[in-house]
Amino acid sequence: MRKKYYEDPKENAAFERCVDVMTELILKYGPSLKRRWALEKLMANVWLDIVFTKVTMKRLSGYYRLSKDYRRRYKNSDAA
Repeated sequence: MRKKYYEDPKENAAFERCVDVMTELILKYGPSLKRRWALEKLMANVWLDIVFTKVTMKRLSGYYRLSKDYRRRYKNSDAA
């Protein structure tokens, strides 16, 4: 026995066919889409890690250069 969604039998049958098609599409393409979305999410995280690592390394090397110049300046002023 089928559930009644609409009063008109044609609309009810059309709705059931639509639900059947949607269910088949979800069963067919759902797992591959889920894997694809997981991969895209992983790649986005990896990309962010790479970008932040580059920015951090650039910033740290800048700090190192500044501290090196700072020490060099004060060594020269102490020697004079």
